[in-house]
Amino acid sequence: MFPRRIGLSRGAGGRAGALAVLLAGSIAGCCVAPPDARELLAVGYRTPEQAVSTFQVAVRADEPDLTRRCFSNDFLARNHVSSFAWRVFWEDWVKREPFLRKGIADARATGPAQIVGSRARIELESHGRRLRAVLVLDDFCELWQGGERVLDEPRPFDQTTGVQTDGNGTRHVFGRVAVPAGRDPAQLTELRFGREWKIDDFEILDEASKPDAKNRKDSIDGSP
Repeated sequence: MFPRRIGLSRGAGGRAGALAVLLAGSIAGCCVAPPDARELLAVGYRTPEQAVSTFQVAVRADEPDLTRRCFSNDFLARNHVSSFAWRVFWEDWVKREPFLRKGIADARATGPAQIVGSRARIELESHGRRLRAVLVLDDFCELWQGGERVLDEPRPFDQTTGVQTDGNGTRHVFGRVAVPAGRDPAQLTELRFGREWKIDDFEILDEASKPDAKNRKDSIDGSP
């Protein structure tokens, strides 16, 4: 019997082992085609579908930094994973489970994302297995100086942005953040605020190859 949840927040061994159960099956080999230019240009997190697609591109491109950015702030905090620790963790994860890359890369959505508030889920199928990606909206703030990102932090969108109305009745959206110490405001070139869909967990569903599983529909009552 398959566990209901892969348990990505329960340590490296459990994460890799459970995901291997999902992806092993009929996968023969682990060669993955690299993404093409069109796929690389389409990366982003504006929708749940785009976030999952970006994760697949990151895996196929073998790019740990982009892979890490596909996961939610809460996921990274639960697992105590910094940007440096993620690279080590991801390389170890793939090394332990050679089927991981091909299984994720070949996964296809079985339908549109189901969104409830700031949470969403997408069901995928890969090599006769079904899984569900659970996503959440992450708020962020970025500040750039040329090609250097000098600030990259989770900031509540509704607390760092607002709307003002001028004397003509025109409404203006604005955002603000403190200038980092030692930085010349005149040298800053870009300020970004936003809300992005990020992966927060995976869940194992039923084997798609089983007749009874094909006809079964998961309840969508309540939050994903």
